[in-house]
Amino acid sequence: MLEEVKARLGSLGVKIPSEPPGADDMLLNFSIDKVTNHIKSQTNLSYIPSELKEVAIDMVAGEFLYMKKGMGQLNIETIDFSPVAKQVQDGDTNVSFAVDIKTTPEAKFDALVNYLRHNEVDFIRYRVLTW
Repeated sequence: MLEEVKARLGSLGVKIPSEPPGADDMLLNFSIDKVTNHIKSQTNLSYIPSELKEVAIDMVAGEFLYMKKGMGQLNIETIDFSPVAKQVQDGDTNVSFAVDIKTTPEAKFDALVNYLRHNEVDFIRYRVLTW
């Protein structure tokens, strides 16, 4: 899961050096363990269902970014939050996307982290009753 999380973070514009292993790898491994144990305890299963794999990867990425920001080790200015397009026009059809220009990069980052961290609603289908 470590390489998949690094790829997900890379797709978000966060670069994790692959060599040498350092503090980021330790934080990522800690986040993987934390999220894995959280999902297992919420579902009462001893494994993570394959359908929750992408949710787990996003949760690990969100947890990692949350910890890095909390420790002051993350420069959120390097992450590009600009939308691909604000307005699209095709013939006489015009679509404008709701884009708040006044939103700070930090607020956008916090919204991204909250999205990535998910919540327990994703686990409801997989919960098992234990005695």
